[in-house]
Amino acid sequence: MPFPALAAQPGIGAWENSNYTMLSWIEEGSSFSWYYNWRPDQLWEKRRRSRTVEFVPMIHNPSDVNKKIVSDLPVSTLLGFNEPDAGASKGRGLPVEKAIALWPKLEARGLRLGSPATMQSGTLGKNSWQRRFMDQVEAKGLRVDFMAVHYYSTNGSVRDFEKWLRKVHAEYKRPIWVTEFAYIDWSRPQSVSYAQNATFAQAAIQMMERLPFVERHAWFAANPDVENGRHPKINLVDDKLRPTPIGTAYERAVSRITGRQASLRSEPR
Repeated sequence: MPFPALAAQPGIGAWENSNYTMLSWIEEGSSFSWYYNWRPDQLWEKRRRSRTVEFVPMIHNPSDVNKKIVSDLPVSTLLGFNEPDAGASKGRGLPVEKAIALWPKLEARGLRLGSPATMQSGTLGKNSWQRRFMDQVEAKGLRVDFMAVHYYSTNGSVRDFEKWLRKVHAEYKRPIWVTEFAYIDWSRPQSVSYAQNATFAQAAIQMMERLPFVERHAWFAANPDVENGRHPKINLVDDKLRPTPIGTAYERAVSRITGRQASLRSEPR
């Protein structure tokens, strides 16, 4: 039987920065209700501190299946495999059959369980990785409590984003967690500005908050990312935790939802 749905909450995907202070930003400098880091163990920080922001662990790939979940706070939810369809056309990735064989081990954790989060191209359609996985879930009586999805807009259209989310919900008839989203064309990772992403993020957050089947959403990402040696303009903060223009706009949008305004640092010039 599926676990009960959770209230809609904004979160963030993040990893340790060079000074290992990212957790301090999440706890003290942002208004996020939860975070994840693509791992089963919580963010590490040099100093011991109390934690209040929920950590959601992930079984990123088969090597994580038997790893211990490490969290100072109680854990209620587990995210499944991350983009198992990536590289499938080149013989890489995680085959559906292997994911299904491993899935009972994820179920055995006794946590509310999210589907594998496929790439957009692997989410919809009868031959998509996700559809084939979910067909096997249904056939074998396995449990998936909600759908984890990734969405990267290449045109900045929030209307297209909403249409896609509605299709996913209609297809799988489960609540949705958007665990990665941004406005970026990965073939031209620097083609979108911080200002364009700020506009997209604010409108997308408002849209998702209106959809009753979207339980949670998390931007990709807090940290600067590197794609083909270049930094896409999608990070909320720099390595010193100074907010980018999108970080400032995103925090304002999130704080309106969570009801707790965090202080913002000066933007880098």
